[in-house]
Amino acid sequence: MDTEQTVEQKRAIWQRVNPTLQPYPAEADAVNVCCMGVNAREDVEVIQGFIEEELADRRSYLACAGMAPNAAARQVMRRLAAEEGGHARKLMGVYYLVTGQVYCPAVSGGCEKCPGSWRELLRLRYHQESCGGLNYRRAGDETTDECLGEIFSELSKDEYRHARQVLGLLEKLIPIQ
Repeated sequence: MDTEQTVEQKRAIWQRVNPTLQPYPAEADAVNVCCMGVNAREDVEVIQGFIEEELADRRSYLACAGMAPNAAARQVMRRLAAEEGGHARKLMGVYYLVTGQVYCPAVSGGCEKCPGSWRELLRLRYHQESCGGLNYRRAGDETTDECLGEIFSELSKDEYRHARQVLGLLEKLIPIQ
């Protein structure tokens, strides 16, 4: 890590090379111009909403894994739950970078309810995952923070991948005549 004196020396050298160049923004300026700074603060409520959605998806996958017709399907559901939890952790890290505060998720009000059938559960999860992908893509397009936009884009791709995995489970239930 550079000391303040070293940063000042580097800044002085750069001033001799090109007086208009500021390669080392002052500490206060760095928060305003770098990733997860002022621009990302406009998206704090969006980040909070995504954290809550990811945690709800995790709970849903865990609660409904017992409905799976076989061990392989249960394993997919548990893996999806773990990935949704990973998304929530990533977003909580983003929240901390933007706000300097630890996000405390809302506590679930009770047990997750599963639809009546495995097929209906997969239908519901498919639509929720694909909508999640769309919502992340839109948020990525709308944010003015480049790094946050990249994270939203990455999460969008993950959600669409989840939707394809759920579709794969559903395909196995459809008989071919």
